[in-house]
Amino acid sequence: MSNGKEEHICKHFVSERTAELEEAYNRLADLNSKLIKRDLEREEAQEALRQSEARFRALFENNHAVMLVIEPKTGNIVDANAAAMSYYGYSAKSLLEMNIQQINTMSPEEVKAEMRCAEKEKRDHFEFCHRLANGEIRNVEVFSGPVKVDGRTILYSIIHDITDRKLAEDTLQRYERIIESSPDLISLVDRNYHYRMVNNAYLNMFGKDREEIEGRYMPEVIGHEFFVNRVKPALDKAFQGETLRRENLLEIPGLPPQYLSATYHPVEDKNGSTNYVATNERNITDQKRNQQALKRFADRLSLATDAGKIGIWEWDVESGRLLWDDMMLEIYDVTREQLNGTFEEWTSRVHPDDRDETERRLEDALEHGKPFEYDFRIIWPDGQIRHIKAAALLRTEDGGHRFMTGVNWDETPTRQLEDDLRRMATTDPLTGANNRRSFMDRAGAEIARSHRYGSPVTMLTLDIDNFKDINDTYGHPAGDEVLKALVRTSLDTLRITDVFARMGGEEFSAILPETDMEAAKLSAERLRETLASTEVQVDDQIISYTVSIGISQIQDDNDTLSELMRRTDTALYRAKDLGRNRVEIA
Repeated sequence: MSNGKEEHICKHFVSERTAELEEAYNRLADLNSKLIKRDLEREEAQEALRQSEARFRALFENNHAVMLVIEPKTGNIVDANAAAMSYYGYSAKSLLEMNIQQINTMSPEEVKAEMRCAEKEKRDHFEFCHRLANGEIRNVEVFSGPVKVDGRTILYSIIHDITDRKLAEDTLQRYERIIESSPDLISLVDRNYHYRMVNNAYLNMFGKDREEIEGRYMPEVIGHEFFVNRVKPALDKAFQGETLRRENLLEIPGLPPQYLSATYHPVEDKNGSTNYVATNERNITDQKRNQQALKRFADRLSLATDAGKIGIWEWDVESGRLLWDDMMLEIYDVTREQLNGTFEEWTSRVHPDDRDETERRLEDALEHGKPFEYDFRIIWPDGQIRHIKAAALLRTEDGGHRFMTGVNWDETPTRQLEDDLRRMATTDPLTGANNRRSFMDRAGAEIARSHRYGSPVTMLTLDIDNFKDINDTYGHPAGDEVLKALVRTSLDTLRITDVFARMGGEEFSAILPETDMEAAKLSAERLRETLASTEVQVDDQIISYTVSIGISQIQDDNDTLSELMRRTDTALYRAKDLGRNRVEIA
């Protein structure tokens, strides 16, 4: 019995253990199935990852956009695509050995400031300056973000070159600043005659805010009558492609009348259509008033100045503009069309030798507020030189604007008369040589200089031999021709510093400064020989002649011109007595 019970117990135990083993086996089989499935899934995931990485690598390497992968802590470049190598101009090896700070020209502080600015402006990119391998600096936009690779974080950056865009933006900003700061009234008008844009000068002119003009119908701003009669016709032509310039008198209730010089420019779009017209209007009210004032001024003085041949001019010192009346044009021998009305154009007509001093005296008058008076020469277009006398006064208007108003008159006829009188007083009318009076003055000055400095001075006196026979044989007109020929030859033979004069009849004298007796004798012999070999042709007759010459030198400080002349006369007479055609020394 007991054996049967034990057998029963044993079978039960075996049965339980077998069930447990089967359950364990089933669990093991299930686990093994799960492991196999997990391994398959892992392999699939790894394969997908490899494929994803391959796709990413292909996208990275073949992308036309410039891409860099950067270690965020060090700033080292750990990867770069072909577009980056091409853009920066570095090889792959060189680029991967570089730090981003070697490319970014901005300092760490500037980089941080740009990041703060981007965050404040809610931008998804930064704007940096990158240096290329050739040294060129380019403006770039950098779109950058962190990515995790193999458990570490790196920065993935896409770089766009915005240099041209930046240049265009900067240019646009400059244009906008120019337009806004321009003193001219600038506006943009559409085909419906509505203002699309106006600058600050336009707003200030009408005393309105921007929203009171932009978008408004033009007649509401400038008045219906003025728009219909003056502005609309010009705009319509501009919309047809024509550029126009007009002067308008703008009269708006509550505003003083204003003269405007307006230019209407058609503005074409990329298709060549003109949908806008840009207007540029300059306030010329002051200019118009000045012109009217000058006209009244010119009318009042016209009769008086024309009668006196006096030209009137006015110079706007600040702008350089110059206004001339008709008599000024006549004085300078120019037409209104040839005159551009500038100070520089006037000075270009002043004789070069007088220009600097004329301008200096003008500047002195401006600086000290005193009258301007000066005589200078001008050159006419045909090369003729004229002598001008000028006088002017400076006036300063409100605001410190300076004007100089003056007159010119041509002194050339007076100067020519003075020169003729001076020439008549000092020159022999027949031969053109110095006359006795001029000789005495200049010889006296040379002797005084000799006494002062101890320099030698010698005097020659010459007389034509048998001149009476020439007059009797050939006639007095022929004798006159001989006298003229003698003077020409003597002036050509003597030095330019020597003073040669006709003392009377056929007698001539010369003062030779800085010349001792030996040098004077050589000069006298050369002159005598030259005159003796010179023939004078009168009609069909050939006349030869000779001269006798006397020489004397200043002796000491007590010697006088009269004593010197007496000694040379004595030497001349001796030359005559000894046979003529010779030189004798006193």
